[in-house]
Amino acid sequence: MITIRTATADDAPALGRLLGEAFRDDPAWAQFYPDPATRAERLTAHYRRSVRRHPERVDVATDDGRVVGALLWEPPEAAGAGAAIRRVLTQAIQSARSRLPGGRGIRHTREVDSHRPPEPHWYLHDIGAGPEARGRGVGSALLEHRLGLVDQSGTALMFLEATTPGSRRLYERFGFEAVGSVPTQPGQASTAMIRRA
Repeated sequence: MITIRTATADDAPALGRLLGEAFRDDPAWAQFYPDPATRAERLTAHYRRSVRRHPERVDVATDDGRVVGALLWEPPEAAGAGAAIRRVLTQAIQSARSRLPGGRGIRHTREVDSHRPPEPHWYLHDIGAGPEARGRGVGSALLEHRLGLVDQSGTALMFLEATTPGSRRLYERFGFEAVGSVPTQPGQASTAMIRRA
């Protein structure tokens, strides 16, 4: 039976490996790490750092104690002058970095972010299941868990990027609607989506 819990820093190695493998062929991540030979390794390191930095923002799916999936999220940003200044600084840094060699991933992020709602919202970054758990409802269980908590929070607006047609269909089943698209690979695009309670 799949259960959901909050991550701890000790989960970082296992979740890094699981998510690195889950997103190895993801078209949006290919913008950041174009070399398929090193992509899984670089993603593993990225996710390991992310989980260590903010384990409280990671929902972990387990099945009989084994980690089988995860959802990384970001809470709504506080309103006010400080938040506005941070947003402007972040945008300026991203703009500069996007012009550097290898800035394709930053440009992709900036395009996705252009579809984010201006009002406070939750951002669901990544939802992934391990290879042995795909097709077993892990993504749905993680979404049900997080959406239930978000709906009780008072700020129920949510945003995410569906990077494949399959993920878009999953999110549509949970009430997300497309608000824009961002090119990934030739002939492919990810979909920016929002959900309002």
